[in-house]
Amino acid sequence: MQSKIETKPRLSGVDLCRGIAAYAVVLVHSGDPSWGRISYFSQEIHDLFSFAVPFFLAASFYFMICKFNADFSLASWKARCRRILIPYVVWTVIYLIVKIIMFSALNRKEELNHLLRNPFLIIFYGGASFQLYYLPLLLVGTSLIIFADFFIKPKIGLKILASLSLLSLILYNLLLITGNTVYLHYDLAFQNLFNLMSYDVSKNEFLRFISIELAWLVRCLPYFFIAMTLRYLLLKTNFSLLRVKFVSANLLLGLFLVADIYSNPILAGFREVFLGYSLLLYSVVLSNYLKPNSVIKNLGLCSFGIYLIHPFAINIMEIYLKKTQPQLLEEVTIFSQLAFSIPSFIMSWLAVFILMKNKRIVKYLFGV
Repeated sequence: MQSKIETKPRLSGVDLCRGIAAYAVVLVHSGDPSWGRISYFSQEIHDLFSFAVPFFLAASFYFMICKFNADFSLASWKARCRRILIPYVVWTVIYLIVKIIMFSALNRKEELNHLLRNPFLIIFYGGASFQLYYLPLLLVGTSLIIFADFFIKPKIGLKILASLSLLSLILYNLLLITGNTVYLHYDLAFQNLFNLMSYDVSKNEFLRFISIELAWLVRCLPYFFIAMTLRYLLLKTNFSLLRVKFVSANLLLGLFLVADIYSNPILAGFREVFLGYSLLLYSVVLSNYLKPNSVIKNLGLCSFGIYLIHPFAINIMEIYLKKTQPQLLEEVTIFSQLAFSIPSFIMSWLAVFILMKNKRIVKYLFGV
């Protein structure tokens, strides 16, 4: 049967939403609690723009599993892992070197010792810079592709895939509401479970590593099974996202906005995955109505690089604002967040755009 999965080389709606998600990451990271009090509205903005990583996860699994003639072979899996692992290693080294030089030059020995005292955190969990955790998380999720061949067999129907999607969502939601999710600051997951067992896991580095990998795997499971369910719908039925009417697309956007605005801690896992996939599906449908645009295309291509490089831009803005507008650093407000995030986003986009002109740099920095 010929695939009904969308086969456009670039989807403009997805590129646009990738850019929006990249800006959301910059905005969320543009408020340092060490400055002082965080205003109520700034915290609300922080929560509203927390959809970025769920969207990136949903997009990664969707295009990994639902792309035309998807290859789930071991060789394909290894190639994808290399595309994630190489940028992770390179950016870890870059951030580590920069921080060592900066902390040494400013005689900030305590911060330098804090950075270097846990090499496990740096190597496996993105400890060199706060945003790098996404790459080992995605690497763990990518390991699920090894099992994709089993779930595309004819005996695995829609009911089974939908049931697995729901079960994995419930499992991830339980992980969150029981406080057993990953806490990278403590280099630990399943903290409450270990406390319940009266076991001090801080002395067992291997068990802490396993706990984090397992928690990340639980987080990725619903994204994986929902993508498998969508693949079944796109291949085995007459359903096509590119035939969804614009009115229905707006309804999907409305549901995303409602879920983004009104959150319930008891349904935190359901909300996260829904935010990611509702925005992704809306972006795919939007591509049918949004004309190809070179700026939007470039934004989509640069979004991953913006995510990786933006802490440098934020640090530059912090140095500049300390000298010119120090009052902005006294409290985290919406105005200070915008003052940081907009220039930082533009600088990051420009830097990535320039770097992407070199094919070798693109390969090692962005895995393209």
